[in-house]
Amino acid sequence: MKFSGQAVGYCRISTDKQLGSDHYSLALQDEILRKMAVQRDIRLAAVFTDVGSGSVSSRTGLEQLREAIERTNVQWLLVYRLNRLARSLKLLLGIFELCQKNNVRIISYMEPTITDTASGRLQLSMFGAVAQFERSLTLENQANALVEKKRQGEVLSSRVPYGYIYREKHAIIDLETAPVVQWLYQQYVCSDMGYRRLTAVCNQHFGINLKQAHVAKILRNERYTDSETNYPSLIDQTLFDRAKAKRLDQRAKKTHDDAWLHGKLVCPVCGRKLLVAAVTKPKQRYRYYRCHQKDPTFSIRGELIEQMVWQILMSLTKVSNLKMVMKTKADCQLPRISEVTPAELIVQLENGSLTSQQYIQQAKQLKDTKQADTKRKQEVQLAINQVLAAIESPTTELMTVWQSLLDRVELSSDKLVIGIYMKQWPTANLLEMKGANLDE
Repeated sequence: MKFSGQAVGYCRISTDKQLGSDHYSLALQDEILRKMAVQRDIRLAAVFTDVGSGSVSSRTGLEQLREAIERTNVQWLLVYRLNRLARSLKLLLGIFELCQKNNVRIISYMEPTITDTASGRLQLSMFGAVAQFERSLTLENQANALVEKKRQGEVLSSRVPYGYIYREKHAIIDLETAPVVQWLYQQYVCSDMGYRRLTAVCNQHFGINLKQAHVAKILRNERYTDSETNYPSLIDQTLFDRAKAKRLDQRAKKTHDDAWLHGKLVCPVCGRKLLVAAVTKPKQRYRYYRCHQKDPTFSIRGELIEQMVWQILMSLTKVSNLKMVMKTKADCQLPRISEVTPAELIVQLENGSLTSQQYIQQAKQLKDTKQADTKRKQEVQLAINQVLAAIESPTTELMTVWQSLLDRVELSSDKLVIGIYMKQWPTANLLEMKGANLDE
């Protein structure tokens, strides 16, 4: 049977292993599609290809195919087999509907020609159901194979953790590296060393070259104690739990509760937030806020800047009309709402300036805008009350309160505070409120 018009083709293989000379290879699929086009007197404009699962919809070639069907003058879609398009029935029907919508007919080399009739759709559903069944059967076989491997004591990957070697599908203890793992756990639990110092001491002790990230990964790996994964035990469960408890305790200490300006200070050089960094010396610990770029550009002593910002915040209590000043500054941040009133809208409706539909839309818009404005003012008032409460609070949680209210603190290159901004009005500088005049 002869046809005419323009066509596109689609080829797919599931894995790189199918790139060989079997009947699923991309080259042979492409050759068959070109022969189909010649036999039907169809111009094959393009052939799109994918290497990936047929159950995944986000494939590059498939996306290009969809775009070609929607945007170009295509009358035919040529495929070697329908399961090359998709193995999911839902996805296959979606492609079929896309072709129907754009008057594109699907021609499959291995299955009967699919038409736009009810019987054709039934055929497609049957083919899609079979493809989906094959896919489910493949996944089930893979799962059963993994269970059988585990039952036979095999590990699922040749990439075994440090301390083991992979041999004949099994993980066995490496007599050279296993003592390093055991030593790391013992030293980490029984000393006050962190990852950095522990790594340095370990490398010196064993004459090796582990990285800090590698040591951290070793101290987190549960396979050293879990016999269910077919790895011989290297670490006692009690020892592993003690290492985990210490790690979690160290993480809790790094929450920076004492560094109440953490993530608030802005680097005057690059504009990014300064983070807390600690320098420990014998019997003394120094805390800094510094820029964490590859080449640090700015840093400042933690106690110094915290005291400086604290004094500025406390000086706000000397402003007698602080609440009114803050409200005035905050109001400047609010968007201006339309000055048109509901009564004016009615007048415009009566004199014909507005249609009934326009009146309804503008009245609703005006109502929504006023509600949003009211909500915003309530939020600002709440923020002001929180600031005032923070200033007047006699509790030890005062700095924590301020930390939750501050948006950022801007510094100059000579380490002076030039701007303090709150979360609720991040463009109003708190420093400008100190001598503010309400008549401004």
